[in-house]
Amino acid sequence: MRRRLTIVAAAVVMLVGGSLLLVARGGDDSQPAAANGTGLDTQTLSVGQIDIQIEPRQLDEQGAVFVVTLDTHSVELSMDLTAAELDVGGITWPVAGWDGDGPSGHHREGELRFDAAGSATGTARLVLAGLPEPVAVSWELNP
Repeated sequence: MRRRLTIVAAAVVMLVGGSLLLVARGGDDSQPAAANGTGLDTQTLSVGQIDIQIEPRQLDEQGAVFVVTLDTHSVELSMDLTAAELDVGGITWPVAGWDGDGPSGHHREGELRFDAAGSATGTARLVLAGLPEPVAVSWELNP
């Protein structure tokens, strides 16, 4: 009987602890699209041996900001991320800069910024150059 109570008590402690952990972490690992303020999905892809994550933080008439994360275990991440292109509704928005890790290593993260050159409507298409092949991602913007 004592052993059974010990097992039940351990199970209750594990359930309560796990529930508290999920609550503290916000429930799960997924991040809702609206959590970044734009309502646009974070896009994740792999090109060659490089894992890429692009999160739109801002995309409006004031400009655009994308958090770009590059990870690899095999190649040097030395590309010039300001060679990127952003086309919004058929208009090319000029690169305003890169605020992040410099061109080296196996992990880079930072903000790729663009100046607005028109309204933020239609399709937004971001192209990153300098990778084993061009990386293009797009989002449909609400009018």
